[in-house]
Amino acid sequence: MPGVTSRPAAAGPSVGIRWRVQLDEAPLAMRVSSDGSWLAVGTGDGALTVIDTDRGLVQRHWAAHAFGTLAVAWSPDGTTLVSGGQDGIVRFWDHQGDAQRAAADGVPASTGRHRPWVEHLAWSPDGALCAVAAGAHVSLWTADGSLVRRYAPLRSTVADVQWLPDGHRLSASGYGGVTVWSRHDDAPVDQLDWKGSFFSHAWSPNGKWLAAGMQESAVHIFEIASRGNLEMTGYHQKVTRLAFSSDGKKLVTNGGPYACVWNFAGAGPAGTSPVSLGGHVLPISDVAFYRQGLWVATGAEDGQVLMWDLTQTTRRPVATAFAPSGVQTLTWHPRERRLFSAHQDGWVHSWAAVR
Repeated sequence: MPGVTSRPAAAGPSVGIRWRVQLDEAPLAMRVSSDGSWLAVGTGDGALTVIDTDRGLVQRHWAAHAFGTLAVAWSPDGTTLVSGGQDGIVRFWDHQGDAQRAAADGVPASTGRHRPWVEHLAWSPDGALCAVAAGAHVSLWTADGSLVRRYAPLRSTVADVQWLPDGHRLSASGYGGVTVWSRHDDAPVDQLDWKGSFFSHAWSPNGKWLAAGMQESAVHIFEIASRGNLEMTGYHQKVTRLAFSSDGKKLVTNGGPYACVWNFAGAGPAGTSPVSLGGHVLPISDVAFYRQGLWVATGAEDGQVLMWDLTQTTRRPVATAFAPSGVQTLTWHPRERRLFSAHQDGWVHSWAAVR
């Protein structure tokens, strides 16, 4: 791990299972509603399942897409659920009414015989617009499935789409950097260029920094005001998942069997070494910060889920959970320190709240 030599940490106390649900295929996407009541899971068979997070009961199950359901996203008010799939279709669901509101091609049918997959979805903070990424295209839609704007295609497939903290701009990463648009205009308002292939990216809450994981086993940092660039190298593997803490002072990444935590307080991470969080045997597949404070979860291909309190000086997990199959994705309950994990064998777990 870059700049640090670490050993796997001793495991923390085991966390019990609150409930678990077996799905027919491996989960590919998972999101929890903003009030924490509902968990939406998309699976490899094209299904979309909604689970009651308190009782672990399946409330909705739709055959949403041909092939896999690759992306799901709740509107901020929890009334609309959007899904995207390998069939190239984006679908808008009325969760309360148990019905589909609308369905549309992720890109115009005239772009080719084969529709690009709809792989990324992101709601604006005010809930007015949902950004949809399919192939090299990004478009904006309302909750009723009406197309508002379709941007000119990027030079490569979109690897991730995010809204900036101001809620008025959105960004997409891919080969060669990150493109930024306004929700009100067709032309890009900024272009952050860098040679290489970018995966997921994350904006610091104050909008000062943009961090992006790279195919080249590195993390690239853009300092927006100065147009400065930093690059953190030395990872064991490509960096596919990263997240800022709610105060913007910490960035956690995967990139091997250790999670790497960079310090963004003050002048930022230039010239500093990261903290390495060890404990997994196989590579980490997802990382997630709890909405408040400095609690972070890591899940790996070994099936282990570790929870960390970064305010503690001892770099040991404060809680440990284990499932027999590798972790696909993680998400925290928004109001409780309760974690959900989706696994390669189709199981979805709700772990007991950690105090």
